[in-house]
Amino acid sequence: GRVARLPGCCGMAAWSLSSIAALLFLAAASAFRVPSPSAPSRPAVRAHAPRLVASTPLRDDDIINALADEKYAMDISSITTGSELETYIGQGSGVNEGAGIGKLAGWVKGAVGRYLAWKNRPVYEELWKIIEDDLLGMVQAHEPKLEQRRTWFSEPGASPSAHTFATADGKCEGTVAGYKGGKIDWITTCKFFSKELGFGNLRIDGWANRETRAPHVAVHLCIVFNVLFIYIGCPPRTNLVLDDAYNDHVYGTARKSTGRSLNDVHVDCVEDKRFKQYVSKSHVVNAFMVAPTTLLYTIPFTKKTFAKVRSLAMEYMTAWLELLDETEGVLVDGIDTRETQTELLQLDVRTRQFCGRDPDTKNVANIFGLEKTDKLVRTLWGDPDDPIWQSR
Repeated sequence: GRVARLPGCCGMAAWSLSSIAALLFLAAASAFRVPSPSAPSRPAVRAHAPRLVASTPLRDDDIINALADEKYAMDISSITTGSELETYIGQGSGVNEGAGIGKLAGWVKGAVGRYLAWKNRPVYEELWKIIEDDLLGMVQAHEPKLEQRRTWFSEPGASPSAHTFATADGKCEGTVAGYKGGKIDWITTCKFFSKELGFGNLRIDGWANRETRAPHVAVHLCIVFNVLFIYIGCPPRTNLVLDDAYNDHVYGTARKSTGRSLNDVHVDCVEDKRFKQYVSKSHVVNAFMVAPTTLLYTIPFTKKTFAKVRSLAMEYMTAWLELLDETEGVLVDGIDTRETQTELLQLDVRTRQFCGRDPDTKNVANIFGLEKTDKLVRTLWGDPDDPIWQSR
């Protein structure tokens, strides 16, 4: 099968050896806890028979024909050689020799990694509460039809559940889970933490179905050294150069639920001097950053910056859920036409499989191996019981 990618945060500037060494002399971090609402109860789960994503004008053969071109079948072979060294995981974490703490001698690297694991694990756990309790909890409360599904790690017919994965030595462990229902075609939560290198990567990715042209949503949160790395965005489902009405409505219009537009949120971050905008060196990564209000930043970790990141993530999720609810206007005009359905199908598959070209795929494969990476990424792509994703 094709190996895709665990789409993580996109990159981070390398740290100097003096900065790394200085970490060993820092005072112990104070106990950290940000109150978060109690996690809502999970809906009942059950196995499901294969079915198409939504009731649409497209027949099964229409879908097969629309996705027949090779461009809807990306794989790891298209990743630019050496580009994995320029990403967040590849450069900042020490996964690759000569990058990040990978520059250090073996015993020094081990000492720094153990210190960072001790320091960052509590932050990682609090970031997970944002993903699981706050964001997924909001979606579950908003969409009663949302149900947990199985992942690509389980066999057809298996009861839906989260899957825990780990390296052979147990030094890096994570969890992934998938859900769907209502206008949400697929939404996943995923996390992993390296006890050896002391960094963590967490995410929630929500994909709207074809009953709406509402954008998708992604919130990726990472902790590396004493820095939070965030990618928060709503990828569009149209060509914004040709669709001013969509751009104005999705990104420039204040949402009733928040009182601000996504562009207002973007400006808020641009004007916050604690937020340093990150620009990837990869043309492949930058090509995906087409939403005009994407938040891609590194932020020194403090309780205050953590609280702001949490607020930003929740505001984006609130706005996304409001957009999903719309039943008239820009996001649903012409939605039932064959032309619109075909366009959405093809764009959604390309968007969700974009990670097949992402350099971080190689880094994830270096950590977990090709087999785990393939199943992990396929889980992030889509429902294993959906024929569209079974055929990828």
